[in-house]
Amino acid sequence: MKKLLLILSITLISNQIFASFPINQKSQTHDNRNILLLSLAPIPLAVIAVIAFSAGSFGFILGSIFGFSAFISAGYSIYLNLRTNISSWDWRNYFSILSAVVLGSLALLWTIIVMSFGGIG
Repeated sequence: MKKLLLILSITLISNQIFASFPINQKSQTHDNRNILLLSLAPIPLAVIAVIAFSAGSFGFILGSIFGFSAFISAGYSIYLNLRTNISSWDWRNYFSILSAVVLGSLALLWTIIVMSFGGIG
């Protein structure tokens, strides 16, 4: 009976220790995929901005918000990319840097041009 009680208490204590300190291993490919998605976010945001710009004064405000959101998304993707250890980079990181720079600058340029001319239509 004492052995059973000892085995039960050791099991309970060891389970409590493992439950108190869970081991989380975050995969690097998951982070790379999120960085890639953030760098490609300016595409739908810019399409929504173009549609919104043609909807009058309220659409002008929404188009401006979506246009700058596209630029900020690309900038945040570059920031996350540069914070990632370069030894864990794969093709997603290189592609996301390139696409974020190109798409982010196009989104910013397009938004500024449309805002300076007062909207589309």
